[in-house]
Amino acid sequence: MKKLTVWAMLAMLVIAGSAFAAKPGQIAANATFDDGGPATTNNDDSCDISVAPAATLLLPYFEVDLDDAAGETTLFTITNVSNLDQIAHVTLWTDYSFPVIDFNIYLTGYDVQAINLFDIISRGIIAPDAGTGTDITDRGDFSDVNGDLSLGACDNLPGSLDDAYVVRMQSAFTEGSVPDLGALPGCSEVGGEHDNAVGYVTIDVADLCSTSLPTDPGYFTTEIRFDNVLIGDYQQVNSANNFAQGNPMVHIRAIPEGGEPGSPAIVNFDRTFYGRYQSGGTADRRQPLPSIFAARWIEGGASTFQTSYKIWREGATDFADANSCGEWDNNVTNVAEIVRFDEEEFAVGDVPESRVSPPITTEFTLPETSLTSVSDTSIYPEMGNGAIGGWMYLNLDNDETDGLASQNWVVVSMRAEGRYSVDFDAAWLANGCTPEEPVSEVTEGTVGVDIIGPGVAPSADDQTPNFNPDL
Repeated sequence: MKKLTVWAMLAMLVIAGSAFAAKPGQIAANATFDDGGPATTNNDDSCDISVAPAATLLLPYFEVDLDDAAGETTLFTITNVSNLDQIAHVTLWTDYSFPVIDFNIYLTGYDVQAINLFDIISRGIIAPDAGTGTDITDRGDFSDVNGDLSLGACDNLPGSLDDAYVVRMQSAFTEGSVPDLGALPGCSEVGGEHDNAVGYVTIDVADLCSTSLPTDPGYFTTEIRFDNVLIGDYQQVNSANNFAQGNPMVHIRAIPEGGEPGSPAIVNFDRTFYGRYQSGGTADRRQPLPSIFAARWIEGGASTFQTSYKIWREGATDFADANSCGEWDNNVTNVAEIVRFDEEEFAVGDVPESRVSPPITTEFTLPETSLTSVSDTSIYPEMGNGAIGGWMYLNLDNDETDGLASQNWVVVSMRAEGRYSVDFDAAWLANGCTPEEPVSEVTEGTVGVDIIGPGVAPSADDQTPNFNPDL
């Protein structure tokens, strides 16, 4: 029921430079009022991220043991919940946000495609022949042709990558460098060094099967679509250690949705998910992600609980020069604040050196994507009282001077007794439209003023309604 098409785009980054979506605290053109509070009647007027059909899926963190098929690996599945054909454009990135490889998945209506990243990165196989085939198989009774797609380039067959591409890909995800490959120059420091392959994945609804990356100039104006039709999930599996975890991917909706690639639309967000690749533009229309989270932790006890956080962060690098590797400085170190609470409400906080005086010696090292243990005291504050459980307040904004809260996502990953494991999303305390939060009273904020809690957007009384009166 599907056909997979692929291009190995192990390349350096190349870049040159409807419905109304109201931000929290702003007034939508179709808003109604009850006791002075604005309430939009358009269900899509929201920065809130939820598990709902989306135009972009984000797998925040993957890890693959390239030497052992029974070791650590990540699988993900994409589902088309509409009756029409869809093209899902997949990009695999390093932990410094360097785009390594992209490929396309052609889905008929109501179709599903599963991918094992061990097959891709270790074996150079995008997908097994079974279920993909050389031709699109018969449609289901309720699957319909999507006449809006450009399918001319979707006739390539799934297959194996050349060895040179596999070597380049493995080097990128484990050593943080890529060797020369034909016209593609070698690049260093495009990722961190890891025993296993580490990175993240984005999946976009697209208009055609192309070789373009989300860093290419025309990707957001001529190729991606705005149909919220995809859902997705992932599984982190380690057969050798009897561990398996799973969770929905991050579902990022297009707001407003619908329309042809490049069609104009009002986007009433200060930024979008892909805005940094558009010099702050919003042509992708994707919801921005939050910066503040509450994440449960348990460490120790009779069950030998272990808690780690899979954290995706918005990097600092916007682009690289077309003729060089650019400045890949996405080993992001700046974090606004981390506060650990135990189950007796005791709290200890920490911030980077640049945030307080006298400086605190903790060094934060969180790149674009990472897996970190809550027992790592170089990142997370140490309780010192023997507590084994509580929750963590994570303000992951990476720049306190730009007026915007950077985008992030946090997955709580727990294991116990060498046989139990679970992944689940941390709760976001502010959505992607909420302004930056100051350092709290726990660390260096004003007592009784800079209080930890759900983020609060400016009230409607403090803002000028930002909408087009002609709508």
